[in-house]
Amino acid sequence: MTKLLILFIQLLLLLYTQSYSQEVTLEYIFSDTAIVNARPSLKFISAKDNKIFYFADDDYDGSLSFFDYNYRTAELYKYSDTADTPSEFTLLSNGELLFIMQGDLYVSKNFTSTRSFSKDVRLTNTDSYEYSPEVRDDFVIYRRSGNYFMKLIDSAASELQLTNDESDTLSNQIIGVSGAYGDSLNPSIRLLFAKYDKSTRDELLFPNYTREFVTVDKQLRGQSKVKLLEYEINTTKGNSGKPVIKEQIIMFPDTSIRYSTQYTLYSPDVKNIIFDVDNPDRHSRKMFNYDITGRKMTEIYNESYEGWFERHSNATRFINDNEIIFESEVNGYNSLYKINKDGSGFSKVVGDNYTILESVVDRKNKKVYFTANIETPVKYNIYETDLNGSFINKLTNEEGDAVDMAISQDAQYIFYLYSYFTQPSEIYYYDIAGKTNLRITNTINPKFTSVNWNIPEIITFNNKEDGQLIYGFLYKPKDFNPKKKHPLICFAHGAGYLQNVTTGYSPYGDNFMVNTFLTSQGFLIFECDFRGSLGYGADFRSKTHKNLGYWELSDYMSGIDYLDNRGIIDREKVGIYGGSYGGFITLMSVFRHPEYFKAGVALRAVSNWRLYYYGNRWFTLGRLGDYNNENKNFYEQSSPITFAENLSVPLLITHGMLDDNVFFQDAVQLTQKLIDNKKDFEVMIYPKEYHSFHLQTSWLDQYKRIYKFFEKYLK
Repeated sequence: MTKLLILFIQLLLLLYTQSYSQEVTLEYIFSDTAIVNARPSLKFISAKDNKIFYFADDDYDGSLSFFDYNYRTAELYKYSDTADTPSEFTLLSNGELLFIMQGDLYVSKNFTSTRSFSKDVRLTNTDSYEYSPEVRDDFVIYRRSGNYFMKLIDSAASELQLTNDESDTLSNQIIGVSGAYGDSLNPSIRLLFAKYDKSTRDELLFPNYTREFVTVDKQLRGQSKVKLLEYEINTTKGNSGKPVIKEQIIMFPDTSIRYSTQYTLYSPDVKNIIFDVDNPDRHSRKMFNYDITGRKMTEIYNESYEGWFERHSNATRFINDNEIIFESEVNGYNSLYKINKDGSGFSKVVGDNYTILESVVDRKNKKVYFTANIETPVKYNIYETDLNGSFINKLTNEEGDAVDMAISQDAQYIFYLYSYFTQPSEIYYYDIAGKTNLRITNTINPKFTSVNWNIPEIITFNNKEDGQLIYGFLYKPKDFNPKKKHPLICFAHGAGYLQNVTTGYSPYGDNFMVNTFLTSQGFLIFECDFRGSLGYGADFRSKTHKNLGYWELSDYMSGIDYLDNRGIIDREKVGIYGGSYGGFITLMSVFRHPEYFKAGVALRAVSNWRLYYYGNRWFTLGRLGDYNNENKNFYEQSSPITFAENLSVPLLITHGMLDDNVFFQDAVQLTQKLIDNKKDFEVMIYPKEYHSFHLQTSWLDQYKRIYKFFEKYLK
């Protein structure tokens, strides 16, 4: 074959691949097997073997397989999928694997070389299942029937029962273990337990109507009473031949406050415990130092805020024997600070008018690696600095987002997930010495890559009331005509504190794909990071404090005005939809501003914040306060059901009957309120669905209804 002919064939193939694209339909997007398959997730890093171990779906069938990858030689190995695959496992520093199979604990010798889940050492043999193993030194701590046990990783050793009082109303949780830094010579293992007394919680009922007879799931919701117990377990055996346990009760100085403990950490010398806590309403945050020997609790740091705190993914931890690094928004944006364990030496490490989303610390080389949106709020890259913040180096330059970092034990490699608009997340690594990065996994379903997905235009506009700059997406048809006025669908993201407008793969992947379908039908799609969203600082978030639903709508209405000024939308054909918090925004939109929103679809929507208070006080206490006489008005004015009598535009309500986050009760009570007020509206229920749907048939049915609804009322 001549070179000219080869070149001609290659050109034809290139033209074919560029011109061919799978037709996008809702049936294709929500096919039986999801076209966005399960994404890779890192399990272990073994610097000793130069390997990472991870899960990925390379068969595109929705099931995860186990792999190891040598990041120096690029050798990839896939473990066979058999019935004898462990349910949980952890890699030991000596290359052995501790795992659970059929409910019992085993050890596989020389796992990193044999790659076999061989049952070389059996640690437990019980009728009940063991789970949640955690290794410290030569010991494994695990659970059985809710209680904790501990055992030397040796088949001949007997187990030590640590708790024995698990019940329907009392539960135990280990919230701190000594030896996390791997450099302690302390012969004891220390454990910090939280004992939760749930007897004061409310019992909530969740009926299931899909079985032969109605069954009811009962859940306890609300705040528990908490008791802190600290165990010293001397690993040198006593006269009984078992480790000796010493127990002490730990109490905060003000016993009238029920603190929410975010982080607990033993000091490297295991002489102190640091408690990083919030008040239940998340307006006040403190750190305490507990002297284990002296049994004395001392406050070393505090801050307060009129709005509410939100934690990101920067763990509070020791960076050396004396200093602690932690995240805070005291400068208005989430940044990193350090303080000595006695409360002295408070200073900023790194941060400015951007959000540090997560970080890892290299204690040996005194460096911090962090992800942040420094250059623009909509893109996260990885950066490095030292523990004094004397420099900032940018390490990644991809157009999408880099998140979920992990650093190898030898501090030579950073592993992370990278994604882009049209690339769901894959595992990458950054070679610190070589200053290069490389993609490791390639597991995106061809059913996804065969589609020419619609990439949105990133837009900015100013809120018409206070001038705040707002970031948004505008999805346009492929044949977009800027001189034509199009029907507009607004999408409102959920969770409240979440960032949707980034260049990474959308946290709402289904909506991203559906937007390509909707734009092919002639719609424009508008999304924005409204007030309350992540990534824009504390004041941007807390603008909604005790006034939910006002500024979020103001941002959307300002965006609609911006698009109208561009002359590309028909003001009489604007709709809105969203789920959960986005469903709440949808209801507020159609109830309060029908002059802007001519139709709405509310999915699993909060309609009454008082009901949500009983199920998720952590969420509502910070935003609206405790539900009492002082704050009842804030709950009422922030709840769509208060304004339901104003409905004058088409509305579709959908809800899963098994929803244990936003209860089905919200949809039922709102439906009755609309009936009482003689309103026209539509309702669709999903008897087998929870808050997030799990059946592809349910997703398909819901989006077909959304599409048909907007076709009917916006065309």
